Amino acid sequence: MAPITDDENTEPRFTDAHVHFWDHGQPELRWLFLEPGFEHPRLKGTQRLDAPRYTPAELRSEAGTNAPTKVVHIQCAAPTADPFVESAWLDGLAAEQGWPNAIVAGCRIREEGAASAIEANAASPRFRGVRDLSVQGAVEPAEVALAFDAASDHAASVELMVPVEHYDSIASLAARWPAVTIVLGHAGQPLERSSEYLARWSSALARLADAAANVVVKVSAIASSADPGWSTETIRPWVLAAIEAFGPNRSMLATNWPIDRLYGSYHGLVDAYRTIVAELPPADRDDVLHGTADRVYRI
Repeated sequence: MAPITDDENTEPRFTDAHVHFWDHGQPELRWLFLEPGFEHPRLKGTQRLDAPRYTPAELRSEAGTNAPTKVVHIQCAAPTADPFVESAWLDGLAAEQGWPNAIVAGCRIREEGAASAIEANAASPRFRGVRDLSVQGAVEPAEVALAFDAASDHAASVELMVPVEHYDSIASLAARWPAVTIVLGHAGQPLERSSEYLARWSSALARLADAAANVVVKVSAIASSADPGWSTETIRPWVLAAIEAFGPNRSMLATNWPIDRLYGSYHGLVDAYRTIVAELPPADRDDVLHGTADRVYRI
């Protein structure tokens, strides 16, 4: 099935820059967060999301009239001996169902095989970058030099998800590799929801944005475990603060789907995003809904 086009959707285009697909029919792949006994430090009960598969067909059905125009798949399968297995499966899925338009593969950037993993995934026509969930704190340039050099060689972005205490290390990486786009994932993990934390986080985002022109922010997982009973009004200041810090042309919106189904509906989250950014000038609104993601992931 082809992706939804502008003619079929009267709302402004939306590129969902953070989606996860799986299919238990793929014998070489496992999705640990769906398995009994898995415990995430913040997300509880991810096993409730399990189903035989979650592919573009299921996303289209669930999203309904708020289905995205384009989709970026972010790694979610467990690491395998062959780092290309997940991307190869996703390429086949895209050929059959139209999505994903871009792939961000898994890569442990501190490990010896990081450069070869990036090179292997570059065989995919949809490969656009890598993400490393094992980086939870500060990272030094010397630790990741081979990975970042390979990312530069293959025009790949690097997505890292670190909390506010470690934004300075992201700035150091950005300065060392100015040709590599670094994506600050999940809005830099704002883990609290107080006015004091909002001020601290917003200031840190602004400093990072000013210091590193090659860093962009992905506003996702805002309506998640830190705000499980979220509403449009409770997430509004966090969405707008991230956009203000980086500017619309360095900010993108994403759903973290279906993980954040634990806290709401796809339709409800996209409606909330659209309501919040409706106050922006049209060009800025278009940037955060699709323009930035389309540029960063070249789709």
